[in-house]
Amino acid sequence: MAAASEHILAQALQAHQSGNLAQAEQQYRTLIAAHPDHADACALLGVTLASFGKYDEAIEWVNKAVALDPFSGLLRFHLGTILMAAQNLPQAVASLARAVTLQPDKAQFRYNYANALRATDDWHGAMTEYRAALRIDPHHTEAYNNLVLSLVHEKNYDEAGRLAKEATVLHPDDAQAWLTLCNVTEALKDYEASYRAGLRATALDPTNHFTWFGLGVALNRLNRDGEAVTAYQRALTLKPERVDIWDNLAQSYQSLNRLEEAHQTFLQAVDKAGQKIIDEETREVNEDEYGNRHWHLSLIELLRGDYKRGFARYRSRVKEIAALKRPAMPFPLWKGENLNGKTLLVCDEQGYGDTLMMARFLPLVKAQGARVIFSVHKVLEPYLRGCSGADEVIIHNGPAPACDYFCSSFDLPHRLGVTLENLPNRTPYLPLLPPDEAAKLLPTNLPDGGFKIGVVWGGSPLHLADAKRSIPLPLFVELFTTPGVQFYNFNRDLKIGDAALLPQYPIENLVPHLNNFATASRFINQMDLIITCDTATAHLAGGMGKQVWVLLPFAPDWRWLTGRSDSPWYPTMRLFRQPKPTDWVSVIQEVKSELIKNLSQS
Repeated sequence: MAAASEHILAQALQAHQSGNLAQAEQQYRTLIAAHPDHADACALLGVTLASFGKYDEAIEWVNKAVALDPFSGLLRFHLGTILMAAQNLPQAVASLARAVTLQPDKAQFRYNYANALRATDDWHGAMTEYRAALRIDPHHTEAYNNLVLSLVHEKNYDEAGRLAKEATVLHPDDAQAWLTLCNVTEALKDYEASYRAGLRATALDPTNHFTWFGLGVALNRLNRDGEAVTAYQRALTLKPERVDIWDNLAQSYQSLNRLEEAHQTFLQAVDKAGQKIIDEETREVNEDEYGNRHWHLSLIELLRGDYKRGFARYRSRVKEIAALKRPAMPFPLWKGENLNGKTLLVCDEQGYGDTLMMARFLPLVKAQGARVIFSVHKVLEPYLRGCSGADEVIIHNGPAPACDYFCSSFDLPHRLGVTLENLPNRTPYLPLLPPDEAAKLLPTNLPDGGFKIGVVWGGSPLHLADAKRSIPLPLFVELFTTPGVQFYNFNRDLKIGDAALLPQYPIENLVPHLNNFATASRFINQMDLIITCDTATAHLAGGMGKQVWVLLPFAPDWRWLTGRSDSPWYPTMRLFRQPKPTDWVSVIQEVKSELIKNLSQS
């Protein structure tokens, strides 16, 4: 009798291991019918049922097995693994912890336990168990990979990078190890290493959409967007329903200024995500209806000048960007209600330049009969106290004053029905503060003081697009050789090597005096021209009505539109654009040529 049951079990296992799960299930049930107390058969039937997604029944059978043999680590392991698949995480953690206690020398037990801990956000416990698994089995590739990913989550990038490299040495033919290295080195901003690892991963596993996606990201980081397009297209042939591939492909098209392709591909991303709004052209869409994939679509619409659609869809940012979620307020969001006799709190959003740019809309709100309170960054508050259209200016993140409604400054264009044709652009709309002792320029040795130009060549390194918008100082200094000009440094964020290079050129450093935007504006008001990359200085100078030249990357931010040298936002602004990606040399040459021509005519 025992021999017969073992024979049935062997046949069931063979069917199970060969993928014939229906036959395995039938044979396990046959064995259990003859031997109801056969713990292994009960457990393996549960494992088989879990493969079909029948988790409730699977858990019942494995629980029965555990009751029959409560001191079997393997049975606890099976139970914990199925509970994990069923998303019953607390019980999965408890069962796998018991399995590890009963059989602490099993690497796979430790690995699955670590995965369960990670799923419950116990990252420290997960890393402890991944390390334990690797001590037992140093060649456990998945434990290596997941430990590395956990270290990245905990921002322990150095150890993550070291272990990711170790994994590729131990497993040089394992595509997953190379893919992990690709992802980690991208997080470490070692983009060449990420690219090399991505190439190796795709060579080892060309049928894996994750490898092509990782390679595409590395190529984007290296500004090789054309090659990234090819990588994402390959990934989509393998996984056409994966939304983030469509999104990255669209962003790559946008980086190449292939805007129609970008627009159509963003539409595909929205559709694949199940977020298409069929009747959005015929009614007012509530912002809650927009899915997160509408965010990038809105940016391409704005870049193409479709402000009606773009600013309406731009409200989707509150779902996509965690830092832009609506603040909890004791009064409702303004959705276009009558403001006559009401108080509206307008909250600033995103960067300093964004706040300065959106301040133009406050007088239009004020004209509706509202009392307007403007909540802004601390460094902007002294300057914007005299802002037109604001009855009161406060520092954001403080106690909310009594109001009837609130909104973000970036909600105003949509609520006010702004288009390219009616965009308010009369300047100055920002305060013009007179010079004071803190913002007094020193005399120059040039005739009549020379032509005064304030310059900014680099933005904050925290900005996501800083690598594309900032201009290397060794290129920018070509402007400093222009005769008859006194240059003034407004550039707060120096890159590596800038501090050593600057003293070699005749430029007065105003940065130590720029403690807030009020002081900066006083200095700007004394300039004949501002030359800057895409930073807050451009918006400050433009809003003050000063002559300002803005140097833009090939694929600019949405507000600068495309194919034009002027800005509908600022009538005194001139735009200089890269003719091709990363080509700042041509931009600097054009700017210097125009500068010399203007000086000769003045």
